[in-house]
Amino acid sequence: MIGGRLDVLGGQNVAALVYSRRKHVINVFVLPTKEPDTRFHPPGLRQGYQWRHWRRQGMEYCAVSDVADSDLYELAQLPPPPLPPSPSLYQ
Repeated sequence: MIGGRLDVLGGQNVAALVYSRRKHVINVFVLPTKEPDTRFHPPGLRQGYQWRHWRRQGMEYCAVSDVADSDLYELAQLPPPPLPPSPSLYQ
């Protein structure tokens, strides 16, 4: 992971985790969901960009990049990034 940012997707604030693979940028959009976990939805392709979409442990992920689908699949196999400490720990 090389960075991250807050973004807006479909009118909802989401986290965007930024990865690098073979000099290409991969954006992974992350948002909470109440939907059940899924393995992987079929990959998509539009205007040279591929995406992979899945749900795990109450979070929804969508990885988008111009890398090969196999690279997105490999990234999706990694464990999710750790959650930040609860704000109550700072009180």
